[in-house]
Amino acid sequence: MLGSEGFVGRSLCEYLVRQDEEVTKFDIKRSEAEDGRTALLDLSAVDRVYFLAWEVGGAKYLYKHENQVPQLTWNNRLMLNIFSQLEQSGVPFLFVSSQLAEECDSVYGVTKRLGEVWTGLLGGVRVRLWNVFGGVEDITEKSHVIADFVWQAVKSKEIRMLTTGAELRQFVYIEDVCRAFHKALTERLTGIYDVTTFEWRSVLEVANTIADITGSKVIPGTRAGSTPITPIKGKIPGWHAEVDLRDGLQRLVAKIEELHSRSTEAARDEAVR
Repeated sequence: MLGSEGFVGRSLCEYLVRQDEEVTKFDIKRSEAEDGRTALLDLSAVDRVYFLAWEVGGAKYLYKHENQVPQLTWNNRLMLNIFSQLEQSGVPFLFVSSQLAEECDSVYGVTKRLGEVWTGLLGGVRVRLWNVFGGVEDITEKSHVIADFVWQAVKSKEIRMLTTGAELRQFVYIEDVCRAFHKALTERLTGIYDVTTFEWRSVLEVANTIADITGSKVIPGTRAGSTPITPIKGKIPGWHAEVDLRDGLQRLVAKIEELHSRSTEAARDEAVR
């Protein structure tokens, strides 16, 4: 699993273990020796590879001008090193791309598109991930909008938005994503496939739903967001999203409420000492 410690990678590892599969983790967050830009991979005992490793983050990170060259440098070096080794090994692999590979209006989209083309030349499996949610993230420059909203709601009972929220997205729950990845690679699908619910929802609707679940107040911003109307490339045969938006949000709220409660209790105990 290349990128095992990332936002999606952690959940995918847990999912595969539940399927009674043995997972070999690989991520620079575990060790500098696992830097995908330079590391020599031991693929001798591996029967498939999930390629999730990438320099990535939420929209507030991806589109910043100062982050474009670092993303370009990092991801190109990653592809040069990893793809050459996958080609030599002949191990089946899945490359996780993005809906933004169709837009090519950012370094992220351009490099993902390059990864798709390269994967196709090597006979790998290609899937485009849309707006995934359900994994727990701390609020950072790289975190995603839904996790940001839930943390705000849990901590302060307010959701302060950067935009008006009129922009549209297709959100898909992490468990559905894991099933899609596993199915696509197991069946060695050719072509490019979208992993999404195929349902457009506004960001404001998401914020309002979280507010309803948590008893919070939504404070929209004044800036207009954008809606990338990406054409659908393909649907994974026999797969569909099973977790609807509200159910997925309720699950994430429960996870973050538990973490926040533990953190608050730990801080209280430390203060008592």
